[in-house]
Amino acid sequence: MKKNIFFYLLSILFLISCVKHEIIPAPKQTVVLTSSFRGVIGGTDIKWLQNVEEYTCTPSQDKLITSSSDKQNSAIYKSKIASPSAKGQISVALGSIYWINNATATKLMFSNFFDAFKITPPNYSSGGKKGFEVRYIDNLGTEWVSDSASVFPQNVTITNLVYESDLNTDYCKFSATFNCHLFHFNKEKNKNDSLEVQNAVFKGWFTRQ
Repeated sequence: MKKNIFFYLLSILFLISCVKHEIIPAPKQTVVLTSSFRGVIGGTDIKWLQNVEEYTCTPSQDKLITSSSDKQNSAIYKSKIASPSAKGQISVALGSIYWINNATATKLMFSNFFDAFKITPPNYSSGGKKGFEVRYIDNLGTEWVSDSASVFPQNVTITNLVYESDLNTDYCKFSATFNCHLFHFNKEKNKNDSLEVQNAVFKGWFTRQ
């Protein structure tokens, strides 16, 4: 009897040892991203939402990387809300950040650069080289751009800054609220050839890489 019990227990132990344990992978680090634009441009109410009519946000950078380790590198951060099925789109640029040695600014530099605008709003700047720029393409495909030397009142505030990372990218989520005039790209800037932007709110993100 004891012998039978011994073989019975041995069989159970053997079966348990053969069971494969399920390996649960570690959760992936993800970032939830949403974008939108709303405002009045040239007297027309505009509202674009992410994934509505294929609108989405696309970040990019204009980088100047030097070959010397003792000279400054720079980057202008850009963010565009556009749709592959519609001509209307808008983008903002904000720069420049400067650093040396690395091909990309560090995470701390990245966050400090934007955090500074909590205290002092950026000025308007051509190409976003020394501040903020807005570019807009209307439904006819005409491009309009802000001007740092505009005689019209213009302002911008950068708010709702949130820094997050996934496995590949570091993000700066933000909201830009602004009022300005936009002018025909590469044309004379005058009152009769401009679009007024009122109560605009651009919600999107920049990326460090």
